Amino acid sequence: MQTINIVALGAYRHVAAMMEKPFEHTPYRMAAIVDLNSSPESFTYSPHNLGVVLYSLHPPPQVFIVGAAISESMAEGSIAVWEDSIEIRGTQDTLLINLQADPPADGNWMMEIMGKLDGKYKNNRNEL
Repeated sequence: MQTINIVALGAYRHVAAMMEKPFEHTPYRMAAIVDLNSSPESFTYSPHNLGVVLYSLHPPPQVFIVGAAISESMAEGSIAVWEDSIEIRGTQDTLLINLQADPPADGNWMMEIMGKLDGKYKNNRNEL
C-alpha cells in the first residue's frame, strides 16, 4: 500500500497533529504541518515557507488541507501555492480539502477529512 502524504495549514500545530490517531492503519501520513502560532515566527505560514515545504518533500504530497481557522485570503493564497506546486512537479491524483471554505456542518473536522480522503483514495488503494 502506497503512502498518501499530506500537508496541512492550520492555526495551531497540535490541532492538525490530532489527525495522527485516525491515520493509524491507513495509507495517510501527515508529512508536514505549517501553522500560524506554534512555530518560531520565521517558520510560521507564509506563501514562501509553504512553497519551501511543498517543493522539499519527496515524494511530493498528494493532499493539502486548509484548516477552518485560516482566513479566506490566506486560504486563497495557500491554495495558489499548492496548485502551482502540483502543476510544476506534475503531481498526480491530488486532493485539496478546504475546511475554511467548506467547514463540516457538525463541526467534526476529523470525520470530514477521513471521509474526503477515503472518498478519493479508498477505492484506488489496490492500484497505489
